[in-house]
Amino acid sequence: MSEKSPDRPTVSVGWDEIAELSRAWAEYTATAGNGSAPVDPILSLRKTGAVLRSVEKVLVSIESEARRKEASRASANGTCRET
Repeated sequence: MSEKSPDRPTVSVGWDEIAELSRAWAEYTATAGNGSAPVDPILSLRKTGAVLRSVEKVLVSIESEARRKEASRASANGTCRET
């Protein structure tokens, strides 16, 4: 999300999460091939799993930062909520 507005909050993702996702995606695409050679379905599924785990880590990172920002705003407004 590149725009900053009240209805579109922004969060940041760590370089480690992005690097891991990039690596997993590169390994997956190398394994999946371009259709010119047979694909090993088991290896492709393993690489797909690695991509999904990396995506999960990115999403957890985003969710954690969004919660921190929300708690910070609530604290600044004096409306701290219990979760």
